[in-house]
Amino acid sequence: MTSKEIDLGSDSIPRLFFYYFFPALLSMLALSTYAIVDGFFIAHVLGEDAVAALGITWPVFPALMAFELLFAVGGSSLISYYLGKGEAHKARQVFSSIIYFVFVVGIGISCLLFWWTKEIAILLGSSPKIETLVVDYLQIIFAGAFLIFLHPVLDMFAVNDKRPILAMVSMIVAALGNVGFNYLFLFVMDLGMCASALATILGNSFAILILLMHFWSKRGDLFFVKIFDWRAVLRSARNGIPSSIAEASAGIMMLFYNLTLMREMGERGVVIYTVVMYGGIIFFTILLSIAHGIQPITSFNYGANQRDRVRSIYFFGLLISCLVSSVLYIAFYYWGEGFARTFLDSKRVALSDVGLISEIAFVIKIWFVAYLALGINMVSSIFLQSIQRPWGALLITLCYTLILTPILLPILYRFFGEIGIWGAYPLASILTVLVVGAVLVYEFKKGVLAR
Repeated sequence: MTSKEIDLGSDSIPRLFFYYFFPALLSMLALSTYAIVDGFFIAHVLGEDAVAALGITWPVFPALMAFELLFAVGGSSLISYYLGKGEAHKARQVFSSIIYFVFVVGIGISCLLFWWTKEIAILLGSSPKIETLVVDYLQIIFAGAFLIFLHPVLDMFAVNDKRPILAMVSMIVAALGNVGFNYLFLFVMDLGMCASALATILGNSFAILILLMHFWSKRGDLFFVKIFDWRAVLRSARNGIPSSIAEASAGIMMLFYNLTLMREMGERGVVIYTVVMYGGIIFFTILLSIAHGIQPITSFNYGANQRDRVRSIYFFGLLISCLVSSVLYIAFYYWGEGFARTFLDSKRVALSDVGLISEIAFVIKIWFVAYLALGINMVSSIFLQSIQRPWGALLITLCYTLILTPILLPILYRFFGEIGIWGAYPLASILTVLVVGAVLVYEFKKGVLAR
């Protein structure tokens, strides 16, 4: 099915969903391999200290993504909304204004972050033992941060230009480049922690060129125009606030966990958390792909004023997310120990910490309960942004990140010890489902989707 053959306003919802979902899934999985590939190579070449150093840097990436999501998600919803109304010229103004803004401001942010790398490493909680490793990695990431901003924005705009397969190809190229450069820089050139950071930046660079070729060619509805509209940038940012805060708050939560684990369990706790989060990336990525699979369809039909169809899209997304999250949880429940062995040198661990792998598998069983509810939370949040209701989406996002998790973590740790640390986030995610119910009941009965 090509972009010319689809009709977002009349084709069956399952058909449209899978048209967008599969490319989004492959794109997101390709993107998730950045962290997983980095972790795999670093663990087997540089050892557990390097894995801990990589884990310390994790809060940086949600913070970087928070900036690009401010415009990627908000801009995508606005672009599809205008396309649904038949106002392609306004969609192009939004597209062009956002890309110009992200590129220029991104370079400024890159310079500032690079200048303060050492101070940021200390703020993240790196111990003297791993501080040099953290700084070496972050300096390269910060120098190329503007590319990390630009790639996902262009990718999401390609999806909303009815080119999900192109977006998928760009992500796969970036992922393959990351693998190849990781091998070259680590095994052949022996560049240490700098290797993975360089591989990430170069992979993004090739993907950006692929996407720019599409927009320069003017083959779709979106292409660059010589207009910069501050109102479009600000409106996109306003609508993208929930997704942006979701990522930023995820980074804050990671920082909160890293500091707590470093204080209570030392580098060992950070290693456990890092390996568990490698699995979490896979889980989170698939659920996020489901949420993004309904976004273009929802935004278009909302712009076309097809309210009944918008409601049906939402419930279909919920059904798929619940089914997928259940299957994934069962898989990780039984495969947790094998997954942990992938990221640790079993012989080295057997000599230094016999119980580490089994403890990671146990933590996976607790932590991944969160994702059974997270699918509902994420689909609902993206759905609300797609119908121009950002504040309800923001409330949902804040509940399972900045509000409930920081409250529950010290309380559960006090009463249940280490198990309480690992159980705080899952409990927060489950309680957030109650908030989702309240917000959506309001929208369906009294809000923009009321009959």
